[in-house]
Amino acid sequence: MSREIRRVPPNWKHPKDHKGRYKPLFDEDYATALADWQRQADQWENGTHPDLVKSPELQEKYAFPEWCGEAPDPDYYRPAWTEAEATAYQVYETVSEGTPDSPVFDSEADLRQWLLDQGHSEKATDAFMEYKWAPSAIMAISTEGQMQYSSNIDSWNLK
Repeated sequence: MSREIRRVPPNWKHPKDHKGRYKPLFDEDYATALADWQRQADQWENGTHPDLVKSPELQEKYAFPEWCGEAPDPDYYRPAWTEAEATAYQVYETVSEGTPDSPVFDSEADLRQWLLDQGHSEKATDAFMEYKWAPSAIMAISTEGQMQYSSNIDSWNLK
């Protein structure tokens, strides 16, 4: 699963389902997602949607929800918060909409130390901290011609 660093409020408690498992959430609030979906639906209706500009015949074949998906479901979006409120850091897996993969940390330095304590190398940790994201997995041929495989944060270790 790929990982990313998300900004969250310091007291953030990610919601859980009735079985106590984290509920996947996109890193966007519902109102923003719904407004974007509605903007695109309006563009579809008036023919200015980017996909229709390239292929106008799509409008005759598909209703907007058939082409771009149904309106967002509020159960899959985090609460709305401002940048001023989201001052802490948390690692999330992002193959689903996103579930926490670390505790909440007040600083990037604390998060960095936690990653090192989890056994990640300094090289991989520093790259993850810089890019705020790591791929699910990478397969590559090393400079010596050997097949290499690495996953998640440690993908940044490959040469």
